[in-house]
Amino acid sequence: MSVYVASFTSPSSWEVIHDDARDGGHGGTIDPATVVHTTSIDGSPNANFLSITCPVCGATSTHPVGGGAQPSQVQQMFARKLLPPNPEACPCGNLAAGKPTLLTIAHLKTHADQLDGTGRWVVNTGDLGL
Repeated sequence: MSVYVASFTSPSSWEVIHDDARDGGHGGTIDPATVVHTTSIDGSPNANFLSITCPVCGATSTHPVGGGAQPSQVQQMFARKLLPPNPEACPCGNLAAGKPTLLTIAHLKTHADQLDGTGRWVVNTGDLGL
């Protein structure tokens, strides 16, 4: 799993764990703004992947929009990057910043379906506490 969000403690800080670190694992708090979309080969941001950096050792992990081994947590991470209080536009260009929660979730579900196949998306508004 590497570096992942363990809990979304507040809109301005998330708790992360680096579970395969050499010292047996550690973690800390990050600013969600430090979680960024990866870059495609043409230099544009890739809407299907987010990169998260360990605040302790600087190791990074990349997570797919479908969620990989931790679908609920990773999908929430994608949704929280696009929703208030600090909404971003989706890098694909098809979702502007500040769109309603249901529209944002439907948009991300489309990305997950395209990447991993239909039925992969598990997050709903209740999971986000909205």
